[in-house]
Amino acid sequence: MPAESYVMRGEKHMSLSYLIKETYRTLTRNINQFLLSSAVISICLLILGIFIVITVNVIKLTKSMTNQTEIYVFLTDEITNDPSPLLQRIATIAGIATVKFISKSEALQELQADLENDSLLVNVLGEDPIPASLRITLDPEYATPRDLTLIEEKLLRLPGITEVWSGKELLKQLSQVARTLFLLDIVILAIVTVSVIFIAFQTVENSIIRRSQEIEIMELVGASRFAIQFPFVLQGALQGLGGSLIALLLIFAIYRLIVTVLPAPYCPALLILLAMLIIGIILGIGGSFLALNRLPSSLSEKPQIRNR
Repeated sequence: MPAESYVMRGEKHMSLSYLIKETYRTLTRNINQFLLSSAVISICLLILGIFIVITVNVIKLTKSMTNQTEIYVFLTDEITNDPSPLLQRIATIAGIATVKFISKSEALQELQADLENDSLLVNVLGEDPIPASLRITLDPEYATPRDLTLIEEKLLRLPGITEVWSGKELLKQLSQVARTLFLLDIVILAIVTVSVIFIAFQTVENSIIRRSQEIEIMELVGASRFAIQFPFVLQGALQGLGGSLIALLLIFAIYRLIVTVLPAPYCPALLILLAMLIIGIILGIGGSFLALNRLPSSLSEKPQIRNR
């Protein structure tokens, strides 16, 4: 824009609409790099978003298993005649919420119900093939691999008990997977943060270089620092916003594809929406400010940007 235009416009033209127009001019002058940068940012955010969805699902599955944890206790035939004393002793163990006795006949009926059309296969196993058992539920705070191990040890010391199964190995593995994914999320977030800031920094810095002459003229006619910097800050924010929106579209498209072939996983849509938008915009602005820090108070004093 010619220098006379800035002089004629004066301070009253440094309105928000004027600054938005300046931002638009900045973007259109460097539109290819802006679009390419937004695409790269969207890929970074897409990877982060996918890992967040996976982590939330694993945590949700682990929590669901924890809340539904049951201990299966198999009994000898002798104890089934009068299981009440054993049930009373088990009920005194810390962490035990309920204890239910399952007789041989009840266990057989459950198995036949589970097998449905194949229930006749049970007859091959002979009479009363399944031992009597106890179904024990736990207080939620005791449904951890460590507490399950302790409760198992206490149960195995009681007379009349032949075997105990609590599923603690599976719960332990899921907990480890959830912790590993959470750490990966932190690592990916750090990588995405650095990457997005760097991309925004490069794009805004190039825009500053392209407009260095205009910036110098604006300073000469008395334009404020805010008026000079605002278009570049808005450029970084729009860059992050664009990358976020593309990433969101891809995440939800991938989710729709996945639910067509797998049991519907949980999609924390609001969390993903807010996370992508906030991270994209804030990091885009962060990259802009880093680039603007290279903008000298007077370009004539530090011509290194102008001469690059």
